[in-house]
Amino acid sequence: MQRRTRTRGARTGGVLIATLVMVMTIGAISICLLELDSSRLKRQVASIDNKRAFNLAEAGLSEAYFSIATGESGNVGSREAPAKFGDGLFWVEATEVQPNVIGLESTGMAGSGRVTLSLVVKRKPATIGALGVMSSQDVSIGSGALLDAFDSSSEADLETHSMPLRSNGNISVGAATKIVGDATPGPDGSVTLGLLASVSGSTAPGASTVALPEIEVPAIDYGPDIVNERTSPLDVTGPATATGTLRVGSGSTIRLVGPATIVVDQLIVDPLGTLEIDSSAGPVELYVTDWLNVQSTSRLTFPQTDTKGFTLSISASGVRDRDGDGVNDPAVRFLPSGDFYGSLYAPGARIALPVSYRLYGAVSADKLILGASSQVHFDVALMESDPSSLGTVEMLSWRIVDIPVEVARDLASDPFDILAVDPAALESPAQAHEDIDYMIHVKYLDLSLTECSYRGSESGFDWGQVRVVIALVRTAI
Repeated sequence: MQRRTRTRGARTGGVLIATLVMVMTIGAISICLLELDSSRLKRQVASIDNKRAFNLAEAGLSEAYFSIATGESGNVGSREAPAKFGDGLFWVEATEVQPNVIGLESTGMAGSGRVTLSLVVKRKPATIGALGVMSSQDVSIGSGALLDAFDSSSEADLETHSMPLRSNGNISVGAATKIVGDATPGPDGSVTLGLLASVSGSTAPGASTVALPEIEVPAIDYGPDIVNERTSPLDVTGPATATGTLRVGSGSTIRLVGPATIVVDQLIVDPLGTLEIDSSAGPVELYVTDWLNVQSTSRLTFPQTDTKGFTLSISASGVRDRDGDGVNDPAVRFLPSGDFYGSLYAPGARIALPVSYRLYGAVSADKLILGASSQVHFDVALMESDPSSLGTVEMLSWRIVDIPVEVARDLASDPFDILAVDPAALESPAQAHEDIDYMIHVKYLDLSLTECSYRGSESGFDWGQVRVVIALVRTAI
């Protein structure tokens, strides 16, 4: 009887041991499954956070792109005060890589997600005329000249430092010459004033050089040469024309009728020849790729005195024999009579305005010489922005870059805690753009309808006291 009891007890103990092993095995498997599921969940959350951070970084680049397009620096927020967007944040750092080329690095943070994206953009002026009066090299102004500004879009009289005269080198001002505005030489340049010469604005050097953008010549199929040596005028109409040579003979007239885009290799206006710009129906854009030869006693005429109606862009450069007479010719010979209305632009060539010549609009060149008693009246209306100005920023490259070390080392789920910032105190993306101060000259009616004026930093002006703006000129400081 005792032996039979021991056998039953031994069998019962074996079953218990087997059951315990099975329970422990199932428990271990359950724990592994829980760990696996938890790990999978963490990976999913991390993936979602990284996608959110990526989208935030992209949003930062978009804000910076818009900032640059509207004339600002491109900086949006900072690591110390990022822009808050939803339950995440971002900031963008802008660095000028080259003149007019800006590198942007945008860091987005959401949960445990961290992404930094890089974008390189090139800023272009909205129009050639927006460059003002500019030279890549030195500017030389003869005696008795006058440089000032006006606004063709307003009848208000603004005596303001709005003439944007700038050089990457030196500026030499002849005796008794008057400049109503600023004369800004290059970073290592200076302004030299002759006897009784005056500059009403600043002559401080610029912080950096300004690169003249290259001319993008439209691709138009070439037709036959255009030559008029008759006494009856010859009309060249748009919308698009290209020719190897456009020549106005002595005593003849060629009329360029807008709206038109015209590309010529060589533009030659012989003595006593007349080139007329008719922009009554639309603007005329003229591109000269090899040689501009507007000779002495020839005439440029403008029935419409609209500075936005004509743009003469000269991509020609260098000195060589262009007419086969064995004598080297400069890329630009500009010696007409008559007043010029429009924008004159030659980034690779020298432009020398004749003695007593009058130009209304803007002029920029590789080297600029203004003859004695000449007059340049810059039209500030050429600087006005328009909806198409967003297209003046060109994207050069995009890539993903390393996350900043101080951010990458901590992958806690709350980026606000990591950066030690209060979400309630952070600005929205639109408010986080770096402020750029402007110099303004404004004539206005205050709240009591009294006419007033102010000239100075915009940050020091109380717009709350303005009821009606009569006229305004704004330039970046």
